[in-house]
Amino acid sequence: MTAPRATVRTTPFASIRPLHSGLLLLALTLFALLPFAAAQGDTTPPAASVDEDPVLIQVGDTVERLSDLEWRFGVAVRSYLAGQGVPYSPEMGAQLQSLLPSYLAQRASEVVLLREAQRRGLVADQSVIDSTLERIKSTLAEGEDYDEALAAAGFASESRLITLISESDLITQVVDSIAADIEPTAEQIRVRYQADRARYTQAESFCARHILVADQELAASIVEQVRGGGDFAALAGEHGTDATSSRGGDLGCFGRGQMVAPFEAAIIASPVGEVSGPVETQFGFHAILVYDHVPAQVRPLSEVEDQVRESVIGTLVDARIGGLMRGAGVLTFPERLPVQ
Repeated sequence: MTAPRATVRTTPFASIRPLHSGLLLLALTLFALLPFAAAQGDTTPPAASVDEDPVLIQVGDTVERLSDLEWRFGVAVRSYLAGQGVPYSPEMGAQLQSLLPSYLAQRASEVVLLREAQRRGLVADQSVIDSTLERIKSTLAEGEDYDEALAAAGFASESRLITLISESDLITQVVDSIAADIEPTAEQIRVRYQADRARYTQAESFCARHILVADQELAASIVEQVRGGGDFAALAGEHGTDATSSRGGDLGCFGRGQMVAPFEAAIIASPVGEVSGPVETQFGFHAILVYDHVPAQVRPLSEVEDQVRESVIGTLVDARIGGLMRGAGVLTFPERLPVQ
């Protein structure tokens, strides 16, 4: 079993939205846990002195200390390396320690979101926890020890794994709950559609056949035969020298920039349904038949309204979460992190 893979997040909603449903991704071993939520409200200092285990995050009466951050960051590091196919080693872990200040800021956002879950009276779904644990255990190789696999992934115990599963579920619930309260107006949808027209533009495409031969005279003869009523596909099968000859020279459909320049220029200039050539490229000489051309076109709003709506909701949820962050009075103390 390899370590769960972590994903580094940036802005709260922009990263949560596409990933929250995949926070525990099965990857032949453990799920890829996004180290998503912070500990809830444990304000009792550990046995270690404050200097040895300083508070790094404070939101109201909720604090998170260096020891809380370090084990979670350890899971994230192992997860990241596993996702890159790199075995974890102390040396590799040390190289990623420079990410700890960014991870601290990220964790602070997670603490705020978990406090919001608490304020809303949300509780982790036990069925999600149970089913996730079952799926994780089912990925163990025969004879592989579960506790050893957890330790290799950075978990000192199953309870820490359960903590991440629970908190991930709470974050998901918070985001979904906020999104459920938002109903974009028709004007907001229209404005976003206009702003994102490029996103909904279907690129120009050409569909063509060709017959590639080594001899220019043969290519010219093929063009004349087709113009005289000859069957292009049959001639491709008879004379074509590349793999398309077995399918009548069909290249399928493609956009601009996908073919070599002389060939593309000929395709663009060729009327649909008329054979053209010979066209010389570094591969030889081509007879060309464009059988379809679809100009670039913007998909109408009626076709993409659901996508536009989701985009608007995403922006509005992001804004609301940003408001939560600003209003929470979250404090972080990066200066208390260990010197790298």
